[in-house]
Amino acid sequence: MARLVDRIRHGDKVTIVDTRGKKITGRAVMKSSMRGCWVLNMGGRYGKTALACNGNVVKVSKKR
Repeated sequence: MARLVDRIRHGDKVTIVDTRGKKITGRAVMKSSMRGCWVLNMGGRYGKTALACNGNVVKVSKKR
């Protein structure tokens, strides 16, 4: 079975679960060098970032 993190491509919208258990969505910016994770741009004034790894990815929506 394929992992959700393997389906992520640049520009996709990715929903993850943060450390508090809340679902948050961001845009995939680049692949991280650590364990095949992706760096997400969560938006905001200064471009808040988050990591999408195998354990916290809930949904991947492809770029149109």
